[in-house]
Amino acid sequence: MEAKESRVKINKYGQAILSSDNLRNLLLQGKSISHLNIVRDDEIVLFQAHQSELLSETITFLDEPEEVLSFDEFHEKCAEEWIFPAIYQQIDVKTWLLDKCKTQQEVDRVGEEYKLFEERNLIMLLRLFIFLVNYMRENKLMWGVGRGSAVSSFCLYLIGIHRVDSLKYNLNIKDFLK
Repeated sequence: MEAKESRVKINKYGQAILSSDNLRNLLLQGKSISHLNIVRDDEIVLFQAHQSELLSETITFLDEPEEVLSFDEFHEKCAEEWIFPAIYQQIDVKTWLLDKCKTQQEVDRVGEEYKLFEERNLIMLLRLFIFLVNYMRENKLMWGVGRGSAVSSFCLYLIGIHRVDSLKYNLNIKDFLK
């Protein structure tokens, strides 16, 4: 028997909206359903009538969504809609990073890491990080010096996400981008 493709319904804001089948599956798996958007149908209306007896969690019930997308289509749509200033969305990240390099070793490491970020379609994420670090600096907000495998990234060090020079400590980028 062939498995039925899972579909994700979204509203005009790009929020995922679950059906009664999705809701039932989540409940059977013991997952939290608080703060979910649920499409209103006959089964949901019945569920809503008995919700207070079954759950203490709050659920938002919505009308039928405007679009129905596959999971991959939904992911792609979300990946296209980043919400941060357009000026940061246009940054040439590779040039921005290379301009911060002082040695050939740093240039080589940026080239290696940039290729890995590019292969994983994460360049927009680097742009977002540049924006976030600038925003935090401008607003005198504090953030950590770095922890976990992210400190293996020299690019994240140059952006300012952490303060651990992965070249100085000979950390391998593959520990971060596995």
